[in-house]
Amino acid sequence: MSDPYYELPGQNGSDVFRPGGSPKILVVDDEPTNVRVLTDALSQDYDLIVASSAAEAMDILEHGDKPHLILLDIMMPGTDGLQMCRNLKARRDLQHIPVIFITALSDSKSEEEGFRAGAVDYIHKPIRLPAVRARVRTHISLSGMLEHITTLNQALKEQLEQLNSADQPDSNLFERVFMATSEGIILLDANETIIAVNAAFSRITGYSEKDVLNNSYAHLSKDIDTPLSLDSIRTYLTEHDHWSGELHSRRKSGELYPELRTISSIRSKNNEITHYVIVFNDISSVKETEQRLEELKWRDPVTGLSNRALFLNQLGTVLKFCNRGKVSTAVLVVDINNFRYINETFGFKYGDQVIREFAKRLSKAVFIDDSIARLSGDEFGIVLAPKQWTIDDAYRVVLALYDRIQNSLAEPIQNGGSPDLRLEVTVGAALYPTESSNSPYSALQHAETAHRNAKAANRPIAIFEDSMSDQIRHQLKIESELNRALEEDQLVLYAQPQLSPDRVLSGLEILIRWNHPERGLVGPGEFIPLAENSRQIVKIERWVLSKTLEKMSALHCINPTLRCAINISVKHFVEDDFVETIERTLTNSGFPAELLILELTESVSADNLDKVVQKMQDIRSLGCTFSLDDFGTGYSSLSRLQHLPISEVKIDRSFVLSAPDEPMTANIVEMIVRIGETMGVRVVAEGVETQAHADFLHSRHPHVHLQGYFFGMPQPIDVFLEPPNAPTLPK
Repeated sequence: MSDPYYELPGQNGSDVFRPGGSPKILVVDDEPTNVRVLTDALSQDYDLIVASSAAEAMDILEHGDKPHLILLDIMMPGTDGLQMCRNLKARRDLQHIPVIFITALSDSKSEEEGFRAGAVDYIHKPIRLPAVRARVRTHISLSGMLEHITTLNQALKEQLEQLNSADQPDSNLFERVFMATSEGIILLDANETIIAVNAAFSRITGYSEKDVLNNSYAHLSKDIDTPLSLDSIRTYLTEHDHWSGELHSRRKSGELYPELRTISSIRSKNNEITHYVIVFNDISSVKETEQRLEELKWRDPVTGLSNRALFLNQLGTVLKFCNRGKVSTAVLVVDINNFRYINETFGFKYGDQVIREFAKRLSKAVFIDDSIARLSGDEFGIVLAPKQWTIDDAYRVVLALYDRIQNSLAEPIQNGGSPDLRLEVTVGAALYPTESSNSPYSALQHAETAHRNAKAANRPIAIFEDSMSDQIRHQLKIESELNRALEEDQLVLYAQPQLSPDRVLSGLEILIRWNHPERGLVGPGEFIPLAENSRQIVKIERWVLSKTLEKMSALHCINPTLRCAINISVKHFVEDDFVETIERTLTNSGFPAELLILELTESVSADNLDKVVQKMQDIRSLGCTFSLDDFGTGYSSLSRLQHLPISEVKIDRSFVLSAPDEPMTANIVEMIVRIGETMGVRVVAEGVETQAHADFLHSRHPHVHLQGYFFGMPQPIDVFLEPPNAPTLPK
C-alpha cells in the first residue's frame, strides 16, 4: 500500500521513513513458531528483522536502522516485553517507534499494564494472520502520520520559544504560529487553559473558537478515551516535554472518532512551563480504508467468507499445528451440482443469491471453530479445527459433516414465481497429517482431486487416497462394491420365522445377505456397519423395503395373516422423505400396511423426541406398527421410551442365550417382559437356539413370542413361497 508519509524525513536526522523502501519491522519473540507465523504473514510486504530476546533487540536498535514498528512478545526470558517497552519509551531516539505486544494474556488488567508501558496495540495468541496484517498496516500508516504531526508540533514549539524569548505580543504570536494547516492545533497556557485554536480544530471537532476559548483543556478532554489518563500524560510531559499517541476523542455532536495527538510543553529560560502545543489529526478515514482493504484482500465480496488466499493461510496454520501437536484435521472442497444451469437459466444475479444462501447453510453445518471459504464460483473450502483424532476418527467426522450439509439443503431455496430449487452437492476431502506432503497448497489440491474423482464416479463424496488408513480404504472398497451390488442385484433377501406363544408361524424378520462374486455369501455384520457410516444404508434399506413388500405380497396370498418385520437404521429414519417412502412402497406393492413392522433401536429417541414421535405417528396412521429392537442394551431412559408409539419390544438375544444358566440375566429377561406387559405391547424373545432356551421361556414366560435358530434358521425368502408354505417347527 502506498503511503505519502513514508516520504517524510525522520526526527533527529534519522531515516525512519526511507523513500522508496519497504517499511521495516522488528520482531522480538523467543518462540520459533510465532516467528515463523509472523514471517509467513508479513515478509512479502515488509522488511523483517528478528530478535529472540530484549538484549538482542536493543543491540539491533543501537547499531542498525530504526524500524517503523516493533512486534514485541511480552513473555520472554531475561528482560520481558513490558520492561523493554518502558526502556524504549524512556529514550527520545526510540520513543517514537510504535510497539505492538504479542501475548496470550487477554485480561483487561494485563492490557492496561501494556498500554501504560507505551504499547499502541495488542496481537493475541493464537495468532490470527488477518488481524496481524490489519494491525501492522494500520500502525505503519499511523506511524507515518504521527511522524508528520510530531514534526509539525516541534516546528510550532520552536517558533513559540523564539517568540517568547523576543517578548512578542500575543497577537503576533498567534498570527505567526497558527498557519494554514489541515491538522488541528490547540494552544494552552501554563494552567492548561485554551488560549487559541485554529480553523482545522473547529472543522475536526465541531467546536467553534468561541465554544472553547478560556475554557479548561481538562473539561474539553473529559470524554477522551485513552489507556493513559490525563494525569499520566501530564506526568509524562513533566519528565519528557513531549507525548504522542492514539486515542478516541468526541466531537461536539457526541460522535466518537479515532485521533492521533501530540502534546509538547514549552519552557521559559527559567525552565518553567509557559505553554502547551497540541497537534492532532482525525484518522477515521485511515482506519476505514485499512479495514476495507483488508476485507477486499481476504474476503469474498458476495458471501463475506474468507477467500482462497485467506483460506490457504488458515490451512497452513492448521497443518503446522497438526504436525506439532499430533492431532488430525480434514480439508474439504464442496460445490453445487449443476450450478452452471442455475446461472444460465435464472441469471447471474439470482446465482449470487443462491451462493449467499448456500454459504449461510454451509456455515450452519460446520462447527464454530472450523474455517470456511469461498474458493471460486460455486466451490467452497472447509478446514476442520484440529482435534485429538486418529485419521479414522477424522474420516468419520467428515462423513458426519457431509450428513449435516445434506440436512441443511433439505429445504428448497425459494425462487419467486419460478419452481423452488433443491441443491445437491459433491464433496472431496483429504485427511491430515500424512507422510507425503503437508503444505496448504498440496492439501487443497488433494481435496480438489478427491472432488474431481467423486464427480467422475457420480458419487456424492470421495476421500483422497494417500491420506487414508487401511481401515478407510477397506470402507471405501466396500462402498464401491456395494454400489455395484445394488446395480447388479447381488443382494439377497433372507427371512427368519417368528412364532406366536403357541408356536405357530406368525411373522418373518427380513434379513439381508450379499452374494459377493468373489467372496461368496457375505453376512450383514461385514457390510451393514460400513454402510451405516455413509448414506449407503439408506439406499440399501429402500431396496430391502421395495423387494420385501414385493415378495410379501405374493406370500400374502398363501398366508394372509403373516407379518413381516424390517430393520430400519436411525440414519434412514431421519430422512425427510421417510414417511413418503413407506407410503409409496406400500402403495406400489399392495401389501397390507397393518402387517408391516418397522424395527428401530433405542437410539432413535436420542435427539428431538417430539419430532421422532410425530414421524412415528404419521407412519402408524398408514397402518404400520413399530418394534423396539435389542431392548435393554441401549442407554435411553424409560421416561423417553414410553413416549414412543411402539407395538412390540424384542429382548436382545444376548440375554436369552444366558438366561437359563445365569439368575441375574434371567431376572433381566423377567424385567423386560414385565415392562412390555405394562406398556401393553407384544414381547418377542430373540436368540432361542436350544431346547433349554425354549423350555425356559415356556415355563417362565409363556406369553412371549419366539424367534431363533431352534425354530428356524434364516433362509432365502423365496423358500417361504414354495410348498409347503410353512417350515416344520419343533414341538
